[in-house]
Amino acid sequence: MSLKSKICLLFCGGSGIITDHGVLTVKKPFDMKSWLQAIPELGLIANIDSVFVFGGDASEMEPALWIKLAREIHKRANQYDGFVVTHGVDTMIYTAAMMSFMLQPHSKPIIFTGSPLAPDQNEEKQELSGLITDYKTLGVKANLINAVQVATMNCGEVGIMFGNRLTRATQTIKSDTPSFNFFDGYKDGVIGRVDFGIRLLANAHPRFKQKVRLLDKLEEHVCLMQLYPGVSPELMENMISNGCRGIVVRSFNTNLFPDSYKPILQKAYRQNIPIIAYNPFALESKKKKREYILVNNMTFETTFVKFMWALGQTKDVGKLRILMWQDGEIEAFK
Repeated sequence: MSLKSKICLLFCGGSGIITDHGVLTVKKPFDMKSWLQAIPELGLIANIDSVFVFGGDASEMEPALWIKLAREIHKRANQYDGFVVTHGVDTMIYTAAMMSFMLQPHSKPIIFTGSPLAPDQNEEKQELSGLITDYKTLGVKANLINAVQVATMNCGEVGIMFGNRLTRATQTIKSDTPSFNFFDGYKDGVIGRVDFGIRLLANAHPRFKQKVRLLDKLEEHVCLMQLYPGVSPELMENMISNGCRGIVVRSFNTNLFPDSYKPILQKAYRQNIPIIAYNPFALESKKKKREYILVNNMTFETTFVKFMWALGQTKDVGKLRILMWQDGEIEAFK
């Protein structure tokens, strides 16, 4: 009989389990023992050790918690065969994508999963009843069992296991249609499926032996701006004046910025404040503009956290441009 894999389960929200008495969640370290006792199936799959990181709602996720999570995983990198992280769905893509940049290379699986049930759902019994009627699998249990199984497999990925799909963290998007999956893959982002078992697809990266590096420096003062008809350049001016160190702009498709933005874009360049023009439908293909960096090959969530991370690695605009244009899982610019 082969030895079971050793898996580290990190609690970072999204831990709602539906029980006969409501929803059981891990809000503090003391809750982990009873929570794990409610899913005895996990012990049949692997030897599980648990670590408490955060017990609040996904909307409260912030850069300091990303750094904390990355450090908790990194210091245990040689002790476990894989990692599973519970997390709320609202910001799961952001956190999972950030882990793919902070922890490189991805020699072992780091699999995110969770439940959309809020930590205080027990206090909303009427709403909870309606949710369970509409979604039979809202709790984390099925997702977690699948995630732990993936963490024992030959998978060297930071991924999201939800419903019947395993997606690469940096290529995951919210589903456009109501579904128990909640997430879809962007481009070739689906790397595994659940049918009669869990099947890794050919594009899933395998495990390999290499020491993981912790790259947890990031720039928190990144701002987001949406272009729409009539929006004034003064909005970008205010962001620069108020200390933004970088700005991500969801821009127009063809003429990325109106002509009225040229003076403020030039000012940002002179002050060494990089501007990301994000638009996956833009017709330009990595066309170099001095005043901004076009990104059209990633999801928005990945672009946003990658920009924060890249600014933590370098303030040199040329090096930053290379980091932002690199496809897939990347290493820090040396």
